[in-house]
Amino acid sequence: MNLIITENTTENERSSRFVRLQAIQTGLQAVGTFIIGYYIAWRGYKDLYWMALVLQILSIIIVVSYFKFADSSNSEERRSLLSTTNDEIEVLVPSNCSQFWEVFTVFRSDRRSKKKNISLWLTLSASTIAALAVTCFAPFLWMLLSAPFCWSSKGVGNFSALNSILSAVLSLIGMQILTYIGASDAIICIIGNLFFAAACLWISFAQYTWQLFVGLLINAFSGYQATLTTSMMSKWLEPHERNHAFTFVAEVNTIITTFGDSIFNWVYSHTVSHFRNFNLLLAVGFSIISFILNM
Repeated sequence: MNLIITENTTENERSSRFVRLQAIQTGLQAVGTFIIGYYIAWRGYKDLYWMALVLQILSIIIVVSYFKFADSSNSEERRSLLSTTNDEIEVLVPSNCSQFWEVFTVFRSDRRSKKKNISLWLTLSASTIAALAVTCFAPFLWMLLSAPFCWSSKGVGNFSALNSILSAVLSLIGMQILTYIGASDAIICIIGNLFFAAACLWISFAQYTWQLFVGLLINAFSGYQATLTTSMMSKWLEPHERNHAFTFVAEVNTIITTFGDSIFNWVYSHTVSHFRNFNLLLAVGFSIISFILNM
């Protein structure tokens, strides 16, 4: 989807399209989260794991089948075009190994100007640090289930669904306003970092339910860094580099999410007894670093 949006939009429209896509995904996530909260209260967790596994396998089958069909059709088109123009031309298709290696070398400094290299690495670093900040929220579920809130699975599901809905709607409104006044992608990311830090600080000292819901309003404008990173990087990359660069960013974010959730859950378990808000304050620190890198 990132490549489709990048290749079919102008630079002026690209960022708004990415935010719109993220809003759609967040809206669908809200529906799923709302249903899951009630399902857990009714049937428990076990069925959800099997549903997740089946849906994941189904998505893999669809993607593999679709891209296999698309690649084969494109290859046939190339062969037919080349055969009609020049029978002696040979198409060199990169091997899987070279494609794999290209993912890890796409950001080499000798491929572009010094200014573009600095911009790319600052954007990539800001995105990585922001992803770390988000993973600090992994233990937030345990905070809601424990004192002083002691919510049920229904309450957590409703809260998460409302968070997704507000993020989808308000992020779109905020993006429209910021785009209208001429704010650049970097400025929008800076604003998102500030809202994220403010939301973490607000929630870390919350003692009542209404304070958590107010925090949702602040947090709704905090997701621009993850959404606009792809848009910013696409402006400094050549068309043939974008696929590998986007793959690299996706891999980094997946690794951070996978290991970060476990690490910060472990950190929370060792700090909750004497410093319950440590993870949220750590997220504030990461967000400030991302804020500085975007400037």
